[in-house]
Amino acid sequence: MKNRGKLRHIVVKEKEYLWNYYYDDMDFSNYPYSYYLFVPKRNPRLKVRVYFTKYAPQMKLDVYTSKGTICQYHGKQVELNLCRPLFARQMIEYIFANCCHDTDAGELEIRDGERVLEELGYSGFYAQPLAETIYC
Repeated sequence: MKNRGKLRHIVVKEKEYLWNYYYDDMDFSNYPYSYYLFVPKRNPRLKVRVYFTKYAPQMKLDVYTSKGTICQYHGKQVELNLCRPLFARQMIEYIFANCCHDTDAGELEIRDGERVLEELGYSGFYAQPLAETIYC
């Protein structure tokens, strides 16, 4: 598993969360395979993983680049890159409003992250990534 290190901090609707995006480029039977990990800062007993099997980030030497997948977001062309805080914020808002509460305990696995992206308004995110390299 490619590990980007410690969890990152984000504030969403005045609540603090820890998060990171992970990608396993060695799991050939499930390739591509990646997931978000979200932990409410005030409740480390809850760990939420959102899995993706059709979205794969662009990586070189264990560094996530800002390259992303061109897709549609509510009818407008955008670049989707799940290692960016914007997308983590959108996912956190959706997950904690529709799938669990930040006061829950245990581990929650959401196996259809692509469906969540579609619920958020994204479509066509299975395309090839951009060619330029800029680090996030």
